[in-house]
Amino acid sequence: MFGKQEVLDHIDEKLSQTWSPEQISKTPCGMKMPSFKTIYRWIDERDLRSTLKDLRRKGKTRKRLGNGGRFTTGKSIRKRDKSVYNRKEFGHWEADTLVSGQGKSKACFATLAERKTRYYIAVKIPDRKGETMAKAVIDALSKFPKEAVKTITCDRGSEFACWREIEKTLQCDMYFADPYCAWQKGTNENLNGLLREFYPKGRNLSRVSPATLKKNLALINARAKKVLH
Repeated sequence: MFGKQEVLDHIDEKLSQTWSPEQISKTPCGMKMPSFKTIYRWIDERDLRSTLKDLRRKGKTRKRLGNGGRFTTGKSIRKRDKSVYNRKEFGHWEADTLVSGQGKSKACFATLAERKTRYYIAVKIPDRKGETMAKAVIDALSKFPKEAVKTITCDRGSEFACWREIEKTLQCDMYFADPYCAWQKGTNENLNGLLREFYPKGRNLSRVSPATLKKNLALINARAKKVLH
Protein backbone atom coordinates (compact mmCIF):
# COMPACT_ATOMS: atom_id res chain seq x y z
CA MET A 1 0.00 0.00 0.00
CA PHE A 2 1.16 3.51 -0.77
CA GLY A 3 0.69 6.33 1.71
CA LYS A 4 -0.88 9.67 0.88
CA GLN A 5 2.49 11.42 0.78
CA GLU A 6 3.74 8.99 -1.88
CA VAL A 7 0.60 9.70 -3.91
CA LEU A 8 1.13 13.45 -3.48
CA ASP A 9 4.77 13.14 -4.57
CA HIS A 10 3.71 11.19 -7.67
CA ILE A 11 1.10 13.81 -8.57
CA ASP A 12 3.59 16.65 -8.04
CA GLU A 13 6.10 14.91 -10.30
CA LYS A 14 3.53 14.50 -13.09
CA LEU A 15 2.30 18.09 -12.74
CA SER A 16 5.89 19.28 -13.07
CA GLN A 17 6.03 17.31 -16.34
CA THR A 18 2.98 19.28 -17.59
CA TRP A 19 0.48 16.43 -17.07
CA SER A 20 -3.04 17.64 -16.36
CA PRO A 21 -4.97 16.44 -13.27
CA GLU A 22 -7.33 14.67 -15.71
CA GLN A 23 -4.45 12.67 -17.20
CA ILE A 24 -2.95 11.84 -13.81
CA SER A 25 -6.22 10.51 -12.39
CA LYS A 26 -6.88 8.22 -15.37
CA THR A 27 -3.39 6.84 -16.11
CA PRO A 28 -2.52 3.52 -14.37
CA CYS A 29 0.56 3.86 -12.18
CA GLY A 30 0.36 1.13 -9.54
CA MET A 31 -1.17 3.56 -7.06
CA LYS A 32 -4.78 4.35 -6.34
CA MET A 33 -5.17 7.82 -7.81
CA PRO A 34 -7.88 10.24 -6.64
CA SER A 35 -10.30 11.86 -9.05
CA PHE A 36 -9.13 14.90 -11.00
CA LYS A 37 -11.52 17.05 -8.94
CA THR A 38 -9.72 15.91 -5.78
CA ILE A 39 -6.36 16.77 -7.35
CA TYR A 40 -7.61 20.28 -8.16
CA ARG A 41 -8.87 20.58 -4.56
CA TRP A 42 -5.49 19.45 -3.19
CA ILE A 43 -3.80 22.08 -5.37
CA ASP A 44 -6.20 24.73 -4.08
CA GLU A 45 -5.67 23.64 -0.46
CA ARG A 46 -1.86 23.67 -0.92
CA ASP A 47 -1.44 19.93 -0.24
CA LEU A 48 0.66 19.91 -3.42
CA ARG A 49 3.65 22.02 -4.38
CA SER A 50 2.05 23.02 -7.70
CA THR A 51 -0.44 25.88 -7.77
CA LEU A 52 -3.30 26.77 -10.09
CA LYS A 53 -1.15 29.56 -11.49
CA ASP A 54 1.56 26.99 -12.27
CA LEU A 55 -0.95 24.99 -14.30
CA ARG A 56 -1.87 28.08 -16.31
CA ARG A 57 1.80 28.80 -17.03
CA LYS A 58 2.25 25.28 -18.45
CA GLY A 59 0.94 26.28 -21.83
CA LYS A 60 -2.38 27.79 -20.75
CA THR A 61 -1.62 31.47 -20.24
CA ARG A 62 -3.71 33.55 -22.62
CA LYS A 63 -3.88 37.15 -23.66
CA ARG A 64 -7.25 38.52 -22.57
CA LEU A 65 -9.59 40.81 -24.40
CA GLY A 66 -12.46 43.06 -23.37
CA ASN A 67 -13.03 45.26 -20.32
CA GLY A 68 -10.05 45.38 -17.99
CA GLY A 69 -8.03 43.16 -20.33
CA ARG A 70 -10.39 40.23 -19.82
CA PHE A 71 -12.35 38.28 -22.41
CA THR A 72 -15.87 38.85 -21.09
CA THR A 73 -18.24 38.20 -23.99
CA GLY A 74 -19.98 34.93 -24.80
CA LYS A 75 -22.13 32.45 -22.88
CA SER A 76 -20.83 30.85 -19.70
CA ILE A 77 -20.67 27.06 -19.53
CA ARG A 78 -23.12 27.37 -16.64
CA LYS A 79 -25.81 28.21 -19.23
CA ARG A 80 -25.10 25.07 -21.26
CA ASP A 81 -27.88 22.47 -21.18
CA LYS A 82 -27.29 19.86 -18.49
CA SER A 83 -27.94 17.08 -20.99
CA VAL A 84 -24.51 17.74 -22.52
CA TYR A 85 -22.87 16.21 -19.46
CA ASN A 86 -24.34 12.74 -19.96
CA ARG A 87 -22.54 12.22 -23.29
CA LYS A 88 -25.54 10.47 -24.85
CA GLU A 89 -25.87 12.76 -27.86
CA PHE A 90 -23.34 13.28 -30.64
CA GLY A 91 -22.54 16.85 -31.58
CA HIS A 92 -21.12 18.49 -28.46
CA TRP A 93 -17.51 19.56 -29.04
CA GLU A 94 -14.67 21.01 -26.99
CA ALA A 95 -12.03 23.26 -28.56
CA ASP A 96 -8.54 24.33 -27.59
CA THR A 97 -5.05 25.01 -28.96
CA LEU A 98 -1.76 23.19 -28.53
CA VAL A 99 1.24 25.45 -29.04
CA SER A 100 4.91 25.18 -29.99
CA GLY A 101 7.59 25.72 -27.39
CA GLN A 102 8.15 29.28 -26.20
CA GLY A 103 9.96 31.25 -28.86
CA LYS A 104 10.02 28.33 -31.28
CA SER A 105 7.20 29.31 -33.61
CA LYS A 106 3.75 30.87 -33.70
CA ALA A 107 2.42 27.72 -35.36
CA CYS A 108 0.05 25.61 -33.29
CA PHE A 109 -2.68 23.01 -33.53
CA ALA A 110 -6.36 23.90 -33.32
CA THR A 111 -7.89 20.91 -31.54
CA LEU A 112 -11.48 19.68 -31.34
CA ALA A 113 -12.90 16.74 -29.39
CA GLU A 114 -16.43 15.33 -29.57
CA ARG A 115 -17.70 14.46 -26.09
CA LYS A 116 -19.70 11.30 -26.79
CA THR A 117 -17.28 9.44 -29.08
CA ARG A 118 -14.04 11.19 -28.05
CA TYR A 119 -13.39 11.72 -31.76
CA TYR A 120 -10.40 14.05 -31.99
CA ILE A 121 -9.35 16.55 -34.66
CA ALA A 122 -6.14 18.59 -34.81
CA VAL A 123 -5.42 21.13 -37.52
CA LYS A 124 -2.07 22.89 -37.92
CA ILE A 125 -2.50 26.65 -38.12
CA PRO A 126 0.15 29.39 -38.54
CA ASP A 127 -0.85 31.44 -35.49
CA ARG A 128 -3.45 31.83 -32.72
CA LYS A 129 -5.22 34.88 -34.09
CA GLY A 130 -8.99 34.87 -33.71
CA GLU A 131 -9.57 34.90 -37.45
CA THR A 132 -7.19 31.99 -37.99
CA MET A 133 -8.80 29.88 -35.28
CA ALA A 134 -12.33 30.63 -36.47
CA LYS A 135 -11.46 29.53 -39.99
CA ALA A 136 -9.86 26.31 -38.73
CA VAL A 137 -12.87 25.40 -36.57
CA ILE A 138 -15.35 26.24 -39.31
CA ASP A 139 -13.42 24.33 -41.97
CA ALA A 140 -13.07 21.25 -39.74
CA LEU A 141 -16.65 21.07 -38.46
CA SER A 142 -18.44 22.17 -41.62
CA LYS A 143 -17.53 18.76 -43.05
CA PHE A 144 -20.09 17.25 -40.67
CA PRO A 145 -23.89 17.40 -41.08
CA LYS A 146 -25.47 20.42 -39.42
CA GLU A 147 -27.02 18.29 -36.65
CA ALA A 148 -23.57 16.94 -35.72
CA VAL A 149 -22.40 20.32 -34.43
CA LYS A 150 -24.68 21.46 -31.62
CA THR A 151 -22.33 23.11 -29.12
CA ILE A 152 -18.66 24.02 -28.81
CA THR A 153 -17.07 24.63 -25.40
CA CYS A 154 -13.73 26.45 -25.10
CA ASP A 155 -11.89 28.82 -22.77
CA ARG A 156 -11.69 32.60 -23.05
CA GLY A 157 -8.35 32.69 -24.84
CA SER A 158 -7.93 35.44 -27.42
CA GLU A 159 -7.91 32.83 -30.21
CA PHE A 160 -11.66 32.45 -29.68
CA ALA A 161 -12.38 36.16 -30.07
CA CYS A 162 -14.26 35.45 -33.33
CA TRP A 163 -16.68 33.08 -31.63
CA ARG A 164 -19.69 34.91 -33.10
CA GLU A 165 -18.50 34.05 -36.61
CA ILE A 166 -18.20 30.38 -35.63
CA GLU A 167 -21.69 30.36 -34.12
CA LYS A 168 -23.24 32.05 -37.12
CA THR A 169 -21.54 29.93 -39.76
CA LEU A 170 -21.99 26.55 -38.06
CA GLN A 171 -25.36 27.50 -36.50
CA CYS A 172 -24.29 26.16 -33.13
CA ASP A 173 -23.91 27.52 -29.60
CA MET A 174 -20.53 28.34 -28.10
CA TYR A 175 -19.91 28.22 -24.36
CA PHE A 176 -16.93 29.32 -22.30
CA ALA A 177 -15.44 27.38 -19.40
CA ASP A 178 -14.77 29.05 -16.07
CA PRO A 179 -11.22 30.38 -15.48
CA TYR A 180 -8.73 27.74 -14.26
CA CYS A 181 -11.30 24.95 -14.74
CA ALA A 182 -9.62 22.80 -17.37
CA TRP A 183 -11.70 19.82 -16.22
CA GLN A 184 -14.79 21.48 -17.72
CA LYS A 185 -13.38 20.57 -21.14
CA GLY A 186 -11.51 17.52 -19.95
CA THR A 187 -12.16 15.42 -23.06
CA ASN A 188 -10.09 17.83 -25.12
CA GLU A 189 -7.50 18.24 -22.38
CA ASN A 190 -6.91 14.49 -22.15
CA LEU A 191 -6.63 14.04 -25.90
CA ASN A 192 -4.28 17.02 -26.12
CA GLY A 193 -2.16 15.10 -23.63
CA LEU A 194 -1.99 12.17 -26.03
CA LEU A 195 -1.02 14.51 -28.87
CA ARG A 196 1.76 15.90 -26.67
CA GLU A 197 3.28 12.42 -26.58
CA PHE A 198 4.02 12.88 -30.29
CA TYR A 199 4.76 16.62 -30.10
CA PRO A 200 6.26 17.45 -26.68
CA LYS A 201 6.69 21.01 -25.53
CA GLY A 202 9.63 22.65 -27.25
CA ARG A 203 8.79 21.05 -30.61
CA ASN A 204 8.50 23.49 -33.50
CA LEU A 205 5.04 22.64 -34.82
CA SER A 206 5.57 24.57 -38.04
CA ARG A 207 7.73 21.65 -39.21
CA VAL A 208 5.03 19.00 -38.74
CA SER A 209 3.86 17.58 -42.05
CA PRO A 210 0.13 16.98 -42.73
CA ALA A 211 0.82 13.30 -43.45
CA THR A 212 2.59 12.77 -40.11
CA LEU A 213 -0.12 14.60 -38.19
CA LYS A 214 -2.82 12.54 -39.92
CA LYS A 215 -1.03 9.30 -39.01
CA ASN A 216 -0.65 10.30 -35.36
CA LEU A 217 -4.28 11.41 -35.12
CA ALA A 218 -5.35 7.99 -36.39
CA LEU A 219 -3.35 6.35 -33.59
CA ILE A 220 -4.87 8.69 -30.98
CA ASN A 221 -8.43 8.07 -32.18
CA ALA A 222 -7.80 4.32 -32.15
CA ARG A 223 -6.59 4.53 -28.54
CA ALA A 224 -9.55 6.69 -27.53
CA LYS A 225 -11.99 4.26 -29.15
CA LYS A 226 -10.37 1.30 -27.41
CA VAL A 227 -10.63 2.99 -24.00
CA LEU A 228 -14.24 3.95 -24.68
CA HIS A 229 -15.20 0.34 -25.37
